[in-house]
Amino acid sequence: MSIAIRMLLIATLASAWPALAHDLQYTVVGGQAVVIKLFYADDTPFTFEAYEIYRDGEQLPYQVGRSDSQGRIAFLPDRAADWRIKAFSEDGHGLDFKLSTDAAAQLAGSDKPAFERYSRIFIGLGFILGLFGLLNLYLKRQQKS
Repeated sequence: MSIAIRMLLIATLASAWPALAHDLQYTVVGGQAVVIKLFYADDTPFTFEAYEIYRDGEQLPYQVGRSDSQGRIAFLPDRAADWRIKAFSEDGHGLDFKLSTDAAAQLAGSDKPAFERYSRIFIGLGFILGLFGLLNLYLKRQQKS
């Protein structure tokens, strides 16, 4: 592989690094209230962005609002239920996940798949490697001709 192609590969991979900042993460803590902290992959809080909380199966939101300056959402469940939380920003970032509360309105569980955090990275790397594989095949065919 020529030096120019290697440099192009390194530059492309290095330019993908800022894309990690676009991955929106969350943590959930239960107590008297359920507190959800939203943040990007670089730990920057998802501040003053819109959210909606729905009881499972209902069309009208249980609570709507904006996250605080630390990227937190707090709500007081009124009964045991499955809840759907949708958080979104004006520039298109956001997430949609579910959590459960028990009969005492305490946090019972949250649906955060392990692959969720890294899926976009793996897809992006696969796409980049696929492009370079096709480029390599094209260049080898050009050399044979």
